[in-house]
Amino acid sequence: MSESQSVPSIPQFTITVLLYDQFDLLEVSGPLEMFGTLPDHFDIQFVSQLGRPVASRQGPKLVADFSIYNSHKTDILLVPGGEGAEQAITNTLLIDWLQQQSSNASYICSVGTGAALLAQAGILKDKAATTNKKRYRWVTGIGSDINWYPVARWVKDGRVFTSSGVSAGIDLSLAVIAQLLDEETARKTAIEAEYIWINDPSDDPFAPLHVVH
Repeated sequence: MSESQSVPSIPQFTITVLLYDQFDLLEVSGPLEMFGTLPDHFDIQFVSQLGRPVASRQGPKLVADFSIYNSHKTDILLVPGGEGAEQAITNTLLIDWLQQQSSNASYICSVGTGAALLAQAGILKDKAATTNKKRYRWVTGIGSDINWYPVARWVKDGRVFTSSGVSAGIDLSLAVIAQLLDEETARKTAIEAEYIWINDPSDDPFAPLHVVH
């Protein structure tokens, strides 16, 4: 290789996951299973309000790398949902932190009722979005000027990705991988995890059970 030729750079992104009490475990671990398969591209870190371990709704705790008072680089902000979302939207410190981070992050993602936190922070204003269909009516009552999709596995609007609940976060993460890298990589990642990727955002098999009658 001549000196004038350079080695192509590998796209690299830092993912910051917000942990709060009673988050849903799969809404964190599912997406991170996909991103974690590609360690050359994605560096994963956890943040909690005080930088302490946080208990999921299912019981196991995850250990935070930072508190919201530490400064750190974030390319992709991921906000899970869970039973604790109702309490989290009343936490002005977390909501203020989300507002600040949204101006710095290249991409903002929520899974399930994590969209409630984004809505409370004003991040979804004038955006298309979706959420957990079991909690659809509650979440869509938060915030204003949001174009909520009652039938959508996941929704992309500019740099904001939102998904339906729980396992839908895996489909969202694969959509993000397809966006940042390419669709072939996303498909290979799903196959590696033996996961059938719902890559059609309008394919929402659970919406009829809860919000479409």
